[in-house]
Amino acid sequence: MKRNFLVGFTAILLGFSACNSNVDEISEEVISQTIEINSELLIDLVNEVRASGTTCGNTYYPPVDAIVWNNKLEQAAVNHSKDMHQNNFFSHESPEGSTLTKRLQEVGYNYSKAGENIAKGYLNEQQVLNGWLVSEGHCANIMNGNFKEMGVGRVGNYWTQNFGAQR
Repeated sequence: MKRNFLVGFTAILLGFSACNSNVDEISEEVISQTIEINSELLIDLVNEVRASGTTCGNTYYPPVDAIVWNNKLEQAAVNHSKDMHQNNFFSHESPEGSTLTKRLQEVGYNYSKAGENIAKGYLNEQQVLNGWLVSEGHCANIMNGNFKEMGVGRVGNYWTQNFGAQR
């Protein structure tokens, strides 16, 4: 069955955004609960890219420092993925007007910089990272040296990756 793979991105306080759409074949899988992700694998995969540097679109990003996992960023990401899944939308802003800023405030994450990647349809950590890396905006978020922490949440096939630097 054909499924649309969509990836959305926003970078708060950085002034850029992008969305990407890819179509690929996957088996239909209906999942309605939070799915445990391998946070250690995902942070390792992200930090491998950050350590080696990469090209995002036409822009080369040199290596940057590793990031660490943050449970508050993870909780905000899980909350957003759950909202998208339960309410059948795919956007950085919920139909009720919830934004990354509000979601981070709700979990008590006091930030100086924050950004968000979203994705839909990917089945594992490597696939979703690969999808984000082929999108210039998502890739730029991953390579942003101002971000010091990350948290990711998945509900069904909705993924949210939050980045931040605390005040």
